[in-house]
Parts: sequence; structure tokens; C-alpha cells
Amino acid sequence: MNRIAPRTGLPSKKKRTYGALRPWVIGGAWALASGMAAHAQTQTQAPTQGFDVSGGDLKTALDAYIAQGGVQLLYKVDDVKGVATRGVKGALSPQDALAQLLEGTPLRTRRGDDGAIVIYTAAAAAKPMADEAPQSLDSVTITATRRREPVREIPMQVNVMKAQALERAGAKNLADYVAEQPGVNLTSSGTVGGTLTMRGLTMGPVQGIATVGVYVDDVATGLSSAGANGGNTPLDMGMLDLSHIEVLRGPQGTLYGAGAMSGVLKYVTNQPDTMEFAGSVRLGTSWTQGGGPGFTTGAVLNVPIKEDVAAIRFAAFTDQVGGSYDATGPARGRNVDRGHTDGGRVSLLLTPTRELTVRLTGTVQDVHRKGMGFEEMDKRTLRPWNRERSRQLSANESYSNLTQLFGLDVEYDFGWARLNSITSAQDVKINTTVDVTGLYGPLLSALRVPVASVPVNSAVEQHRVSQEFRLTSRSGTTIEWLAGLYLNRERGSNNGGMDANLIGGRSLGLLTSTQSSRYREEAAYGDVTWNVTPKFSLTGGLRLSRNKQEYDSRQSGQLVGSVAAKAAGTSSESPTTYLAAAKYTLSDTSTMYFRAASGYRPGGPNVLKPDTDRRVVQPSYNSDSLWSYELGYKADLLDRTLSLEAALYDIEWSGVQQPTRSGAFTFITNAGAARIKGSELTLNWKPSKEWRFTANAAAIDARLTEDAKGIGAKAGTRLPHTPRFATTLGVTRNFSLADHPAYVGISARYTGKRDAGYRGSTALPSITMPAYTLVDLQAGIDFKTFSVSAYVRNLTNKRGIVSIETGLNANPNLVTAALVPARTIGVNVNVPF
Repeated sequence: MNRIAPRTGLPSKKKRTYGALRPWVIGGAWALASGMAAHAQTQTQAPTQGFDVSGGDLKTALDAYIAQGGVQLLYKVDDVKGVATRGVKGALSPQDALAQLLEGTPLRTRRGDDGAIVIYTAAAAAKPMADEAPQSLDSVTITATRRREPVREIPMQVNVMKAQALERAGAKNLADYVAEQPGVNLTSSGTVGGTLTMRGLTMGPVQGIATVGVYVDDVATGLSSAGANGGNTPLDMGMLDLSHIEVLRGPQGTLYGAGAMSGVLKYVTNQPDTMEFAGSVRLGTSWTQGGGPGFTTGAVLNVPIKEDVAAIRFAAFTDQVGGSYDATGPARGRNVDRGHTDGGRVSLLLTPTRELTVRLTGTVQDVHRKGMGFEEMDKRTLRPWNRERSRQLSANESYSNLTQLFGLDVEYDFGWARLNSITSAQDVKINTTVDVTGLYGPLLSALRVPVASVPVNSAVEQHRVSQEFRLTSRSGTTIEWLAGLYLNRERGSNNGGMDANLIGGRSLGLLTSTQSSRYREEAAYGDVTWNVTPKFSLTGGLRLSRNKQEYDSRQSGQLVGSVAAKAAGTSSESPTTYLAAAKYTLSDTSTMYFRAASGYRPGGPNVLKPDTDRRVVQPSYNSDSLWSYELGYKADLLDRTLSLEAALYDIEWSGVQQPTRSGAFTFITNAGAARIKGSELTLNWKPSKEWRFTANAAAIDARLTEDAKGIGAKAGTRLPHTPRFATTLGVTRNFSLADHPAYVGISARYTGKRDAGYRGSTALPSITMPAYTLVDLQAGIDFKTFSVSAYVRNLTNKRGIVSIETGLNANPNLVTAALVPARTIGVNVNVPF
């Protein structure tokens, strides 16, 4: 949970301003695009020809094949979209070259009536006698590794969540997306988002800097510094024309730098299609047990401007959330966490030549909630203090988050390498009101202050502009390499105040705070893969970076004292991250790998108060870092009907950034170390075209290896918020209903016991959150002109505790908790055109 406002003195709303892209960054990117020369190739006709087609995206490879071989090909863009190829090189006949390009894909070829070669999916040509035969699993390609490559070829643990499967399950936000990913945790903030972690890399309630990098395509989001709640505001993106979500587990410091020490989550959107005018409209409704109804509407429109040259894609949605938490007291109300999320996206694709591709995107998402979704709970029994999903409120709470993202990706394919210029910009405004009367009201009343309510108002702004230049060699060669330059500029602010509203209408200023920060980073990175033999390869990577921070703070009010607390300063670091990996191909469908990688988070400032103990808290804290060692196995077995990924890992975390207290405030310090040992398993089995079984599991043992003096925890204590074991099991049955394709599915999610704090600690005391199991149902049918899907999430209406926070009430036995959503039933109708 991320409501740390009462401890740090979050603060008054500030007028919103909107940033713009830096002119020099855009100018440089467009100069790169306009400065590219045309790249031509000539080929001679012969029984055998020389082919040199790079691996990666199949559509791009087929275009190169057509140019080099002079062969007429016919195919549907949707059939090859998202499919990867290993490429082809050498003197081959056009037929043999094409067969190598399509090897390992679900695509086949035949000769058309006009003599052209037609590429089609295997399913489209299935003979009646083959109806009972198993259908192979789809080939999955990802881009988060900075290459377009199949998942099985990547020496690390990668999970892909397809948007269609998420929609069928009723997923609408980040908490839903990662719910079936054991080892990936989102500690709820009670509204949207929260603290996102992977593989147990968290120290608990106070996390100033993120450990997971979050991207939309190649657009970076969030902040690398702690200046404006960057550690607990990951982008919670709605279902806005998503294709799929990629989850890379383990440190990604070489390619992604700061703040990706436990992994990367990447939202991948659908690209414009230059061939076909198409779109869809989606309507949905849902109802939550004990709450209000919800409604969802969305639309996507793809407009080709010129065939094979240009297209534009529009997407928009609105999601009305009915809420399910109530409030008692002076600010009483029903479904106080209700609200809405609205979003829009525009994507323009230009391919003026076969070598040059330009994609310009803009995304806006606006989130509003009337209040927070929390329950007041008795920490001794873990039962509701009053009623389920309710709390005492003396002041109305609210939350809003306006996010704007812009991206420009200019790509030029030289043949021997691919050059990308990626420009991105982010502008985020978050306004929050939190009621802390339960903590400060009794204290003020004891001082004979006639207090009615104590709200905390905060206005957070996050601005980010980054520029990346990346050169990637073609695949399929003995030496494959990647090199890049990265520039990042960030501004953050956290302003507001805490006032005591008195009976009679007056107010008492308890705290007024203004905090601002600037962060800049320059980095050079690269990796080299040596394919020693067709079966064995070695990879080494390095990232050299330098960051500099500036910060300024001023706090005043009754909690600070008669003298205002001021702090300003700078800090800089030059961290280096490393990567080493080895991969061995056991067969055409199985590989083993070993991966060693490092990661880090930047240091940052502590805003000290006049009475802060300098022996405990320093003006700034340093970066923390880790080394991760991973051994994994990946395979497509049983005629490619069973895919398996398994991994064992050991993480050594040192100089850990952790919370410490001085007086009534919480700060960050470097102290102690931790070790995380774990294992992961992912299974997908499709024994026939009717049945599909899935299983994911993660076992994690995360403990301190040195005493954490700031929070009073001893070596050997388990880290909080991470279950020792979690798993998800699912089965889907496809069938025909009145000659219409239909499906029904069931899944179960088990989350083991977790600690809300540290055992033996008085600063962050431990409360054991019980294990829980949730059961979900999905069903649907596809008609010719529309499809209908229905879902039930948390079928048995299980009461599962996601997170617990102490210290927000004067009563030590009264804690605040976030729960898993109650039983939710929903129906969606999708109308494509």
C-alpha cells in the first residue's frame, strides 16, 4: 500500500501544466529519418539464387524475400502479424528459401490458380480426417528484448499475456493483468496501480524508486528517481487497443537501465494495418457483489491511407467503475471507490520505402475515483472492525490521474543492421486527498483542539523526455550484436499540505510542503552474441551510465515547528550493469540456458527536518544493486502441443534501500542485504484443438542476510508482501454450439501466506496475511457478425487480503487493508467490422 502521505507530509493542490516534447529531440529523430538513402538490391534469376534475409518479423522478411527472389506471394497480413522467422541465407531455390523462412511457424504454402504462391495458416487447410489430431501451440514473438524473436529463443524467463485472453477473463487493470502471474505482485493502493514487484524484490510499504520498468511499446513511463512517488505509481493502463503484455523476469539493467532490477512489464499495442479498413466496437457491463454496476465501451478504427505505405489507427474507451467499499461517519457514503477511467490513442504508421518505417503514437488516459478502496480491520483477528469493506471517514477522499504519452519510432533497415531512433515523452498529473483523522484527530483532541477532520491533499507531477538510438544487427549470423545510446530528462514535484479542519469552520495548518526534483541520465549500452556452433551461443552485455539529481524542499507547519525545514542539493552516480548468458540447443524444440545479470536503482535525497537524527539519517542515500544467477529450460514437446519453461534463480541484493524512522517521519537509508532464492514453472498443453491446459507456479524464499537496523529486523527475517508459493491452474474447452465456435473455461489462483511487515520489528510490525484461492469462470460464443463473452471473477466470493498498513490510526489494533475484489460477474459484446 502506498498511502505514505501522513508520514512524509504530502501536500495542497497545484494548477496543472502540460509539457511538450523537446524540439532538439524531435528534430534529431526526424533528421535521422529524412537523412536515410534508398537501399536497393538486384537479383538474377536462376535455379538457385543468393538469399540474405534477416530474421525477426516475418512480414518484413517476406518483403525482403520477394525483392530478392522476384517471386509473387499472396498472404493475409493478419496471418503473418506477430510471427517470427529465423531468416535465410545462402544459395537456394526460391522454394527452399521460402520453406526455411516459414520453418517453425503455423504457415503453409500452395500454388494458386494464377501461378502465385499462397501462404496460409495450417488450421485453414486442415483436412476432415485431421480434426481429431492435436493442434500445435501458437508461436509467440516478443520485442521487449529489443529484437523480434520467439520466446523459446530467449535465455530468460518471459511471459506473454494476450489481450484477447485478458478480455475474456474480465481483466481491466494492472492488478487483473498480473493476477495470474505467480511471482509478480501488485501491492494495492486501494484505487488503481500500487507497488509492482517481481521475484520478491521489495522491502515493503515504503518504496521510493521502482524495481520494475514499465513501457508502452518502446515509450518509457514512470520516473527513475524518488522525487515524485515514482516507486508506487506504475502505469495502470486500461484495455486500450492492446495486442499483448510482455513480462520479462529478472534484472534488465543492460537494456533498460535504472529501475528495472527485478524485471520489465511492456504493454504492446496493435500497429496500424496499411492493407485493410477495419475496426470494432466493444460493449460491456459488470456487477460486483455488494457494489454498484459497471459499464465499459470501446472502439477501434483502422484506416489505410495508402496501401503498403501509410495507415492510421484510432482507439478509445471508457470504463465506469461501480465501486464496492462503503464509508461510515461524517463523510459516509455507498460505493465510495466508484469512478471512471477514460482513454484514447492515435497511432500513425508510415512505410515510404521497404527499409524505412516511422510510427508516431499518442496516448491519453484519465482516471477518477471518488475515494479509496480500503477496509478497517482488527489486526488481532483480521476481521472487519465494523462492516466488511467499510471504514470510518471524516473527510471525503478523491483520486485522479491524467497520463499523456507520446512516442516517435523511426526505423531504417540497412540489411546488415536495423537502426532505431526512439523519442518518448510522458506527462502525469496525480491529485489525491486522504483522510487521516483517525491518526491525528485523537492527538489534537487531547490538546483540546476541536478538530472535525484532518485531510491530506497532494499534487504529484511527473515529466519525462527520453531519446534512444539503437543499432541492431541482423539475426542468423555467427556474431549478433546490439548497441545503443540513451538520454533521459525527468522533472518531478510533490506539493500539498495537511490541515486540521476545526469545528466551526476554521482550519489549522499542520503541514505545508513543496518538493521538486530533477533527474538526468546518459547511458551507452550493448551486447554481443557469439553463435559458437548452431547449438551453442554465448552473450555478453554492458551498460555504462551516469545520472545526476537536483532536489529542493521546503516544509512548514505545526508538525515541523517554528522554523521551516529547507533542504536542497545534488547527487550523482556512475553505475555499471553487466550481463552474461549461455544457451545450448538440446534439440530443434528445446534449449537450456544460464544467465547472470546485474541491476540497480539510483540513490536519492532525504528531506531532513530540524530534529532529524543525523546519526540515523543522511541527507541522501546511495543506489542499491544486485546480481541474479538463473538456470533455465525451455521446450516445445509432444509435437509442439506442450510448451514448458522452468527456471531456478538466486539473487544477491546489497546496499538495500530501506525505510528508517526519525521522530514522526520515515526516511530511506542504505543498510543490510538480502537474498532471494526461487523457482518458476510455466506449462501450456494443447492435446487437441478442443482442449487447452495452463499452469504457472512460483516458489520464493526472500530473506534478509544482514540486520536491517532502521526497521529493527534481524538477519533471516522474511521480506514482506511475497508469498512463499503461488500458482495458477486453468483449462479451456473449445466446441461448436449451433455451428458457432464457443468456449468455456475455469481457472484457480492460489496465493500463499505473506507478511505485511517484519517479524520482531516494532517500526514495521509483521501481520501474517492468510493464503487464499480464487476461482474464475469464462465462457463465450462467436457469431458471424459479433461475439459474446461472459466471466465470473472470484466465483466463491473469497475474502483475500492483498495488503495491510499500520500506523494510520491512533488505535494500535486498528489497521487498514486492501482486499481482492469481491465476486464480479460481467458480459462483453464485441462487434468487428
